[in-house]
Amino acid sequence: MRKVPIIFLAIIPAVFLLAACSRGIPDDDGEVVTIRFWHAMGGPLGEVLNEMIDEFNQTHPDIFIRSESMGSYDALKQKILASIVARNQPDLAQAYESWISTLLGGDALVDLGDLDPGFTEELEDFFPILVENSYYDGRLMSLPFNKSVPVLYYNKDLFRRAGLDPERPPRTWEEFSDACRELTRDLTGDGSPNQWGFKFTDHATFFECLLVQNDGEIYDPETRSMLFNSPEGVEALQFLVDLVREHRIADFYLSGYQHQIDFAAGETAMIVASCVSRTFMRRQLKFDWGIAPLPGHRRRGNVVYGTNAVIFSRSSPRRQRAAWEFIKWFTSPENSARWALRTGYVPVRQSSLDLEVMQEEFLRRPDSLVPIEELEVAFFEPRMALWLQVREYLGDAVKIALLGRASPEEALDRAVRQGELWLR
Repeated sequence: MRKVPIIFLAIIPAVFLLAACSRGIPDDDGEVVTIRFWHAMGGPLGEVLNEMIDEFNQTHPDIFIRSESMGSYDALKQKILASIVARNQPDLAQAYESWISTLLGGDALVDLGDLDPGFTEELEDFFPILVENSYYDGRLMSLPFNKSVPVLYYNKDLFRRAGLDPERPPRTWEEFSDACRELTRDLTGDGSPNQWGFKFTDHATFFECLLVQNDGEIYDPETRSMLFNSPEGVEALQFLVDLVREHRIADFYLSGYQHQIDFAAGETAMIVASCVSRTFMRRQLKFDWGIAPLPGHRRRGNVVYGTNAVIFSRSSPRRQRAAWEFIKWFTSPENSARWALRTGYVPVRQSSLDLEVMQEEFLRRPDSLVPIEELEVAFFEPRMALWLQVREYLGDAVKIALLGRASPEEALDRAVRQGELWLR
């Protein structure tokens, strides 16, 4: 607890103080207004973003969006916090919800509802969960930018060989466990599986989904209490531990994307990964594969991830309006559809689904509807400023239980104690 927190807590008071004094900047001179847009998009996703930014610049001659990638979300977060202290904020940026909670304390962001009151009607076209996640205490402080959900990828060829219906992936925990058992094979006879039913990496994400599917809760904002060590949480983690340790029909990695590599190599039949992962895996998959919703239990549940777009209050009114024009353009039905089709993120507008390009995609690959349908059962993580640190404790608890170093109850209790100490 001494690495990041000291730096982080030292920055916060200064952030709040300086941000509060940052209003009243005069308008820019000249006809073209330049908007500094900080983001973390790189690789093929960054290429698509920059192509769209170039198109916006060409079609809006009075506005120039300057794309500035920070390379990673961690770097973006630190750069944003430091820029507020230095009074050198960007005009526009990607931001996770917990960052937004931090920035709100210093009045560093623009209320988009105040900036454009008439936009309220257009919000009805956005997916409800994404709108809910954009409001803070009744104020529209962001709009969804790049949003994703985890989905189940499965190898239909391996399903056929195991005598399973390739068009009916598991829908419940019980069916999932049964499928893992049928799909885990010792193909060389050395006593160890070399074809696994299931592999995974993102421990906190998958556990959160299991927790909610088991009617559990992560956090109570009213009492500021962690709830993931409830009986529902212990049962959810025990289910995962049993797959790995008792039944030996699932395996895990401590970090990285090796589970995706194994899936592409045909060494594991099912993985849980972001819906965006298909953009990176698609060319490597030489077999018949599909995407399915996460199996449910007492209910269905899926966590929505990704960042929102925010505008900074230190920008001049003119730059704020220009940044808002870009956000509206980017989240229009047509551009939301284009972004989704080229990156794998979910479209943020419901009317995007009616566009011809989307209908053609659904006909070509019906399972491309899965991530969109998962938004109906989606939830978002706690938005408190220090959630990402608490989330690390939760991820560590899942790993400890999977490694057999503690029972699920002991591991989750420990994570709750660590989180509560952090929040004091």
